[in-house]
Amino acid sequence: MKKIWLIILLCTSLAAELPTIFPPAIKKGDLIALVFPASFFNKDDDEAQKILKLKSKWLQQQGYRTIFYPEKIHRSGYLAGTDNERAEALMNAWKNEKIKAIWCFRGGYGSQRILDSLDYELIKNHPKILIGMSDITALHQAIQQKTGLVTFLAPVLNYFNEKKNDFDDGYAFSSLEQVLSHQMSGEISLPLEFNLEILKPGKATGKLVGGNLSIISSLCGTKWQLNTEGKILILEDVNEETYAIDRMLWQLKESNLLDRPAAVILASWVDCNSSEYGFKLEEVFNRYFGNATYPVIKGFPCGHDKYQITLPLNNIIEIDTSRKTVQILNSSVIVDTKKETLQ
Repeated sequence: MKKIWLIILLCTSLAAELPTIFPPAIKKGDLIALVFPASFFNKDDDEAQKILKLKSKWLQQQGYRTIFYPEKIHRSGYLAGTDNERAEALMNAWKNEKIKAIWCFRGGYGSQRILDSLDYELIKNHPKILIGMSDITALHQAIQQKTGLVTFLAPVLNYFNEKKNDFDDGYAFSSLEQVLSHQMSGEISLPLEFNLEILKPGKATGKLVGGNLSIISSLCGTKWQLNTEGKILILEDVNEETYAIDRMLWQLKESNLLDRPAAVILASWVDCNSSEYGFKLEEVFNRYFGNATYPVIKGFPCGHDKYQITLPLNNIIEIDTSRKTVQILNSSVIVDTKKETLQ
């Protein structure tokens, strides 16, 4: 009887899932909207404006046109404007037919606060590329749930063009353009120094979901809670002690998010350390995934790390631990071959 109910639940879940929508690809010369759905900078206004101009100019030098939404950002506490202002700016960018991609300038906190204010029907009927990570995980999840659109787990723009040597601009931007500009599918090429760690062996195929662990755990128990059944779940975080990672994974487990995913990717965990008497991160992962019945890999270059691969959320990927490969099985964007030929 229990097996019958599990089959019924699985069929119900699959039946309720929306068809996948792929956004049009971008090309050099396209207009990209730069938006702030969450936090602004913890800096005075003059310094913040310098950063905006610097990053925008860098993106223009890569061959793209840029426009800010809104044109002038008004700080509201730790947020980049009120909830209404941030939601309106995002939707105005989405309504502009000249804009081909929407790139979140930074994360921080606040994306969850605008989820109820977005026009998902408009987003569904006018698919565009959405780029971002960290707090932007909330937007990815809501848009995927309400529209079926493929969105992109990739660095926020603020990561690029920094003087520090702890982020590889070239690697990240090359990955981003490959996924967003071309009908790319196949094995993801990892940096030479990377060697994926296999926590549980196996091979799995499924739609990619997830992102930042803190955000995913905060969505548990809400209408925006992630559906991981039959999906490949990617998790990452930054600057969290291991007890916090433990607590958030416990929340995912008790919310049944770790019961039946097709596989789990534990990506980057920068500065996620234990106190003197705490458990090590490996011990925490072993507690939640040591007895997993699905493949689990660790150390994939995605998240708050030097190397950041662009990944298509809600598109189908494959994990094969015997070959230590992650593959994107379908193109994540639609390339207009007629326009390409004319050019």
